Amino acid sequence: MRLLKKIWTLYFFICFLILFLILYPGFVILLTRKEWYPKAHALRRFWGRLLMPITGLYGKTEYEVPLDSKATYIFTPNHFSYFDIVSVNTQMSHFFSFMAKKELTKFPLFRIFFRTIDMPVDRSSKEGARKAYYLAHKKLQDGISLLNFPEGGIGPQVPEMRKFKLGPFKLAMEYGLDIVPVTLPDNWKRMPCVETIPAGSPGKMRMYVHRPIPTKNLKPGDEVRLAEEVYAIIEQKFKEMNGL
Repeated sequence: MRLLKKIWTLYFFICFLILFLILYPGFVILLTRKEWYPKAHALRRFWGRLLMPITGLYGKTEYEVPLDSKATYIFTPNHFSYFDIVSVNTQMSHFFSFMAKKELTKFPLFRIFFRTIDMPVDRSSKEGARKAYYLAHKKLQDGISLLNFPEGGIGPQVPEMRKFKLGPFKLAMEYGLDIVPVTLPDNWKRMPCVETIPAGSPGKMRMYVHRPIPTKNLKPGDEVRLAEEVYAIIEQKFKEMNGL
């Protein structure tokens, strides 16, 4: 059974690569102009929508309340699996810029996005962090939503979340933007991040997008309480959806 799961993982990444190479010319064209970035993101979503059914993955997204398609948000999902990146890009219709660790830029497939739509975060240095948040400010000033995994990476005790970093919450408060917690309850089962070739498996990949949390009336120092509130919301829903 474990061998079959590893074979499925290899099959997934082969499909991932083939579909990306087919769509690559479209990404190159659409990422040449900023006003085309939403279309490039839509193509990225189309890529995922092709990939998931042919590899046996079944996505389902539930919104607690409808989101305003014209509003700027900061999305904060839990992060337990490499599949989280595929999931948020595929299953969420809102256009956003993705903030992720700098190490992802080492993968040639992702580099084209981190030079344009998305932003790498170098957490190993203060200068890297300052650069990332400078870019984040520019995106927000342009009215582009951000998606940030506040755990800062996949922790060693999945499915227990790591303590949230405060960056996305400070940004939301500075701009008076709503924070949108996102619960991803299944991805850690589909692709555990514990081996070079994980024993992955097809199946459901649910996403629950919570009610936006306003930040306009918060003051400096409230980011700690806000992070704790978002953590509790995601944790409670995660346990509920997994029957824990």
